[in-house]
Amino acid sequence: MAIIPQISLFRWEEIEDLGDLERLRIVEYMPDEKLMDILEKQRENGRNE
Repeated sequence: MAIIPQISLFRWEEIEDLGDLERLRIVEYMPDEKLMDILEKQRENGRNE
């Protein structure tokens, strides 16, 4: 089995120490349009919950 090292973009402790509002602000700027398009196409006529 190969081990692939990954560069850490941030330490989890830095995110854990933030309050809920600060975490929400980080996620707010993540581009998700492409991901949502893919998920909606996979779901097609499935339940909309």
